[in-house]
Parts: sequence; C-alpha cells; structure tokens
Amino acid sequence: MKARASLAIALCVAALPAMAEPKPPVDPGLAASDKTLMQDEGKATTELKRRLRDQVRYRNGLLVIQDRSGASAGVTVMPATVVWGIDCSDNGLAVTFGTGSGDTDNGLVLQLTSAAISDDKCTRIAPAVGDEVLALTKGN
Repeated sequence: MKARASLAIALCVAALPAMAEPKPPVDPGLAASDKTLMQDEGKATTELKRRLRDQVRYRNGLLVIQDRSGASAGVTVMPATVVWGIDCSDNGLAVTFGTGSGDTDNGLVLQLTSAAISDDKCTRIAPAVGDEVLALTKGN
C-alpha cells in the first residue's frame, strides 16, 4: 500500500511542470494598441468589459469560461458562485476565477490586457469590470 501511495505521489510531482504551461508571449501590436487604449478610461473600461463577456458566459448556474489567450486556450466550466478577483499591475488587468491570484498558478486567470495600469487608474477601471463579473455570476 505504501508503494502505491509513493508511486502516486511521484507521478503527481512529475506531472506538475507539464501542468504549469508557460504564458504565450504578448503580441507587440496588441500591447501597443492596449497602451493607447488605456489613455481613455471610458473606452478602456468598455473594451475590457467586452473582452470579459467575450470569454465568459453564464448557463444554468455555471460559468463557461473560454480562455482565448493562445497556448493555454481552452474551456473551463465552474459554479457561478466561485470566488473571483481582479488584479491590476504593470502586467495589465486580469480576472482570476477560483482560489489564488494573478501571481499564482491557482485558479483560472483571464488576462484582459497586458498594458500597465497604475493603481490610481485601477481604482476607477477595476470596479466597473468587477460589476460586470458580478452581473455575469448572477446570470445577467
């Protein structure tokens, strides 16, 4: 029995590097246009909410999340009651569904923009994106 448990643990540890796929490189053209977009907070907020809705749908109490970020693209389904959060930084704005944050590999991270967002600008844009996430989790 101990041999089986040891083998299972060894297999899980060996699989960890395969599960942690590297993020695809940021498209320089998109990064430049996003940097310009972030100059107009109204347009930026509208576009980030559109990008969110383009990747997240509500269906019968579930969130169907279609990550379109390149190499890690895929579909994840989770309860609409899942914990979520929004992170802003020099790396952009991201929404994390599940436990963890944009700084960890826990949860599902949707990077809505890779353009740097100051703390000041984040305090105005992130709550609007958060309202959109909240509306999605309620089926609106």
